[in-house]
Amino acid sequence: MNPTKTIQSFSFLILILFKVGTAQAQLPSNEEELNRLKADVYYLADDKLKGRLTGTKGAKLAAKYICNSYKESRLKPLIGKSYLQAFDYTYSPNPHGGHGDTKKNITGKNVVGFLDNGADKTILIGAHYDHLGGNEHHNSTDPNSAGEIHNGADDNASGVAILLELARSISTTDTKENANYIFACFSGEEDGLIGSKALANYIQKNNIQLDVMINMDMVGRLNAEGSIIVSGVGTSPRFVDLIKNNTPTSLKLTMDSSGVGPTDHTSFYLKDCPVLSFFTGSHSDYHKPTDDADKINYPGMVTLNTYIYTVINALDREDSYPFTKTKVKDTKKVPRYKVTLGVMPDYADYGDGLHLDAITEGRPADIAGLKSGDIVMQIGECEIKEVYSYMGCLAKFKKGDIVLITYKRGDQIKTTKLTF
Repeated sequence: MNPTKTIQSFSFLILILFKVGTAQAQLPSNEEELNRLKADVYYLADDKLKGRLTGTKGAKLAAKYICNSYKESRLKPLIGKSYLQAFDYTYSPNPHGGHGDTKKNITGKNVVGFLDNGADKTILIGAHYDHLGGNEHHNSTDPNSAGEIHNGADDNASGVAILLELARSISTTDTKENANYIFACFSGEEDGLIGSKALANYIQKNNIQLDVMINMDMVGRLNAEGSIIVSGVGTSPRFVDLIKNNTPTSLKLTMDSSGVGPTDHTSFYLKDCPVLSFFTGSHSDYHKPTDDADKINYPGMVTLNTYIYTVINALDREDSYPFTKTKVKDTKKVPRYKVTLGVMPDYADYGDGLHLDAITEGRPADIAGLKSGDIVMQIGECEIKEVYSYMGCLAKFKKGDIVLITYKRGDQIKTTKLTF
């Protein structure tokens, strides 16, 4: 999960397993399932992978491991003859907005498998497999952790492990499902949802049918109360009842209607695809070297796997999923800033300004007439090259300030007044 998530403190206790619903396929025994989930997390969060930073040897080892699991589940590649979808981006690891020699050219690789049931609808199940490496990109919440391995057991080896288990269960059933399934493990999430955006763009460009996206990010710390947050329930009018009807009473459910959040489902929501994202909450080890495999609640992961499997089966039985746009909440997650534009930025460093992925209705950027796809180049006298200089600019303004904002739309440079 990327750095905008709020850190909370959740305790680590074991939750009693439960049985929910009637699945289309017979799930494996809890013990077998637990052992596989545990093995997957321990491998992905092992020191030898050195934190799975996008573009590194550790990330490649993780991708190979995922590919082998896809082969065992008899999934086909979605793109060409390989499970791997490569994408390139430029990243500036300098948190103060430095340029020049600080920029890094990175090649990431999504791992994408496909189960073709010859159906008229397709469900994508996704989770990111990258993490922070040795804090080379300064995303750690531990200020003194440079060079220390951030294994990311919960963030997000846990989500990948459940995805691989779901792929095993869905692909080996004797009953053909009513939907096709795409299984996607994303890279580049911690640098700004880069990999999921690359796959969403590919799917749209190639006119691949996609009806629903299911995301799992940080699902390894189910607490004593069984707290689970499901986001995106407002992106289709059928989701609220579907989630309520398939959530057992042993889980404490919190629903969030918004389709935009700090993880990969956002990339697909912005393509007008209904989304659901599962999250067991943050904790004191979030984005620290201490997010290790021995702190994961593995019986809780079995519980979550069963729950998500049941939700997917319910989705499989639905005929269609109408899409609904949702409002983006202003969470004010950076308290030192007194103002905000109300935008969802593209975190990639293009060097020519802040690229806007989405605009929040009723916020300053929307009122000033900015649109998704615009590139903000200057606010007042403050020049903007990418997201870090943008954040530095925000700190200079206060509520009520009226400034000129310069942005690029297509080939035109525009300037307009904006009130914070």
